[in-house]
Amino acid sequence: MKKIIKTIATLFVFVVAVPSIAGLAITELWNSILVAVCGFASIGFWQSVGLFLLGQILTGGFILGLFLVGGCIHKIFHHDGDWHSHWHNMTQEQRREFIERRRREYFRFRNHKTADSDAAE
Repeated sequence: MKKIIKTIATLFVFVVAVPSIAGLAITELWNSILVAVCGFASIGFWQSVGLFLLGQILTGGFILGLFLVGGCIHKIFHHDGDWHSHWHNMTQEQRREFIERRRREYFRFRNHKTADSDAAE
């Protein structure tokens, strides 16, 4: 139940709270600076929220938020939260094997020369 509440709260923050706060800030800044200095027309709240969302889409700003929300949803439905005890129940040899396997996979992806030297050994 805690996980579901945490996921709903995270969704609320990224979908409602952040755009609303940004919309208020953009409205105030636009109307106080750009109207006086550049002579632009003043904008309303929903127009500023639209500008914020457009800026996020064009610059890829929502990527981090989507990963966080997607990670929370994935964790709720696919993991029972038992990985911590699983790691602590591993023997020292199992931990070393796990770490070495991850290193080999990482270096194979990042550096082909290291992967080739590992294969030669």
